[in-house]
Amino acid sequence: MKIGRNEKCWCGSGKKFKHCHLGRENDSPVNKGEAITHSQNNASRKCCYVSSDLKHECSKKIINAHTVSKSSSLKEIADESGHVLGLKINLANIIKNKGKLVPEKIGINQASTFKGFCSKHDKSLFSCIEDREFVGDDEQCLALMYRSVAKELYAKEGGLNNSEFAKNGDKGKHLLGQLSIQNFVADQQKGINTALSELSELKSELDDQLLGKSVGNLSHLIIDSTAPMPVAVSSVVAPMNDFDGNLIQDLGDLNIVADHLVFNSFSSDGKGYVIFSWSKDSAKVLSFISSLLALEDNKIFSALIRFFFGVAENTFISPVWWDSLSDEQKDKINGLIMSGVRPFEPNNDNLLVDDGVNFSGWEIGNIRKINF
Repeated sequence: MKIGRNEKCWCGSGKKFKHCHLGRENDSPVNKGEAITHSQNNASRKCCYVSSDLKHECSKKIINAHTVSKSSSLKEIADESGHVLGLKINLANIIKNKGKLVPEKIGINQASTFKGFCSKHDKSLFSCIEDREFVGDDEQCLALMYRSVAKELYAKEGGLNNSEFAKNGDKGKHLLGQLSIQNFVADQQKGINTALSELSELKSELDDQLLGKSVGNLSHLIIDSTAPMPVAVSSVVAPMNDFDGNLIQDLGDLNIVADHLVFNSFSSDGKGYVIFSWSKDSAKVLSFISSLLALEDNKIFSALIRFFFGVAENTFISPVWWDSLSDEQKDKINGLIMSGVRPFEPNNDNLLVDDGVNFSGWEIGNIRKINF
């Protein structure tokens, strides 16, 4: 098929063919330096995710906002030099590790940060969890959800930017190579845009609660212990399978609106907490939570470890706890980290199912159900 120079390009960019893919096979391929520069710029972009109703209050300074509290949680699990273990997800580091994501030492000043709030709103929105003991009241649970959802939006928007840059990966390739790359990116962007739409809707719900426009629309499960939690995490996921391997929702069907679960694991005043939060009317998420609560108490910590590392990237580990693990346990966690990273591998329906590799280091205390 021949395309005229002034016709719309076949790739769907909306540009004329002569300004887009005409002669693309003769272009110089994107080099490593260009890719790394894009990755760095994308990871350092600045914005404030506060509700549009409060934008007029924003300060001029966008800060490195912590998604996991530095003052309490990260300090609780850091080693003597002030480091935790976490994933350094940037192109330069992925190249260095030959495509693998591996836990590495990160200073607590840098761990879990993103440029997603101005100094004023980072203080006003999250002082309830940063400056006082965690008791699990509505204000604290809402603040935890809000920060997690904002971070996930930031990450998804960054993913969309990366996919736009990836379109340039067909420079210097023959037509079939160009078609393959453009089709892959187009499919990827459909998924990202769907997730962005769903997360934006969830954030709008949280905005309404924050502004007092609605109440009582959230459910929470709080698991605590008298000891610090050795793994800290803050993330959002649309669970596909429960802890028995049963299908919860099919994320491959973009016509179905996915239900999302927000989860946080942290320490405060020497105690450890795991908080699950979701929209009250989500029967799918409640089914997932029920499968966790159906486990024996001595199996829950291992189930949480499989869940945290299997579905989240914003996860941080106590170096002391990590060093106490056997090689088999470390291999299990490394395998969980890489699950879902390789785009051409099928989803593992049994990712969360007990396979006999269990973990210790945190004893379950109280379990509170709020607004189920």
